[in-house]
Amino acid sequence: MKNRCIHTEKVMKEYHYAVMLDYYRKLIIPFLIVYLLIIINFVMRFMKHDIGVLTIFDVAAPVFLAGVLIAKLEKVIRLNQRRMQVMYGKSDCECMVEFKDFILITTENKNQREISYQHILKHIETKNLMILILEGRMFIPLDKNGFIEEDVESFRKFIDGKIKN
Repeated sequence: MKNRCIHTEKVMKEYHYAVMLDYYRKLIIPFLIVYLLIIINFVMRFMKHDIGVLTIFDVAAPVFLAGVLIAKLEKVIRLNQRRMQVMYGKSDCECMVEFKDFILITTENKNQREISYQHILKHIETKNLMILILEGRMFIPLDKNGFIEEDVESFRKFIDGKIKN
């Protein structure tokens, strides 16, 4: 079974945002609840004309932190594009992933890596990608339309059988 994925800027954004949301998913709901309570507090203070600097900071700080996180993620994406440019002479690189007794990743027909299935923790999906999450906060993005000889559904069954429980 093989998968061909071209790492364009759009693909990089899709997998980086998906991995970030998956990584922080346990924090998102509590964060939103706390932020909602802060907004309610802000509205109540606004109605009483009792808005201080701390109240404004409470509302602005989470928005600022989310902006910083997004800016950092965009910087990581630009850095990855620059790495591809330096290593392969172009920023949109082809990555071929073969699933044998091990996972063989070939980038631009030059760089090869072998990865054991035992390192896969889980997989997540986006609209266009299936992303294998590995130990060590590493991941392998796969294009859902890039499967050769098989399709997404057969790959999903295959990889579910390989992931350790």
